[in-house]
Amino acid sequence: MLARLHFRFLSYHSLVALCVIFFIYQICTLRSVQDNIAVHIQGATTIPKYEGIPKLIWYKLGPRGLSEEARNWTDSCIKPNPEYEARFMTDESSDEYVRKTFASRPDIVDNFLALPVPIWKADILRYLLLWDQGGIWFDLDVSCEGIPIDDWIPAEYKGNTSLVVGWEFDHGWPGNYLHQMEIWAIMAKPRSPHLMQCINDILQELADKTAEHGITVENTTMDIMGDTVEFTGPRRLTSAVYKSLGGMTNRNLVGSDTEELLQPKLVGDVLFMPGRSFAPMTNTYSPEEEAILSPQLVTHHYAGTWKNSHGGED
Repeated sequence: MLARLHFRFLSYHSLVALCVIFFIYQICTLRSVQDNIAVHIQGATTIPKYEGIPKLIWYKLGPRGLSEEARNWTDSCIKPNPEYEARFMTDESSDEYVRKTFASRPDIVDNFLALPVPIWKADILRYLLLWDQGGIWFDLDVSCEGIPIDDWIPAEYKGNTSLVVGWEFDHGWPGNYLHQMEIWAIMAKPRSPHLMQCINDILQELADKTAEHGITVENTTMDIMGDTVEFTGPRRLTSAVYKSLGGMTNRNLVGSDTEELLQPKLVGDVLFMPGRSFAPMTNTYSPEEEAILSPQLVTHHYAGTWKNSHGGED
């Protein structure tokens, strides 16, 4: 009788022990499965997560390559910022990049490859690269003024900024004038909706004009599409950012929200830089304003190699 009770006692505790072991095994197995699933999801995702602006600097070379003058300008941005990787795109690598990266958007690929005007492609390329990869776009005729790129975004805004834009025309102009962003220096995290708004607006304009004139994209001209500044350039970016940001913040933005700046200002997730930051030659300030004005970050040298009759280098 005692032996039978002892056996039952041991059996009970053995069963409990086995249950505990099985429970622990299941937890470990579940965690392993979850880890494997997470790895596969991370490997398959097309939207990487970044804590800040990726440390990439993008340039686009023309048919002539990099002149000695342009090399000096680009070196002024690259060499003082060794933690940033500089990537120089060519016509060929740009076409291949767009073809592969945006294969799921044939409207982007087909229209980009068919565009006959080089500056249109260069403008759109910067929006595509920054939307997909993030980083900083510089035109070849931009030089940096010695302040480390990591210090360009004020510390209090770094965690909330996904796009950094600067004003070309913002301060010191008489009368009423159109405030316009520049596009020779842009900073962005990947997947900025404001950049995709700009891309989609360009494609819509292209579709409208080709339908109106009954032509293919290959047969578009600068006369048909109008001022490049409006079609793919600074005014296009300005209108797209205002449209997209207005939708994000659920309000109509007005000049007092973003213009006449002396210091960087964050609206939504867009950091607006004063004209002095990226376009010091086209903005003026009083001595009192100079005392509180944020510093110059770059100089745009207006080499303008694209400004000929066919929108590209000779």
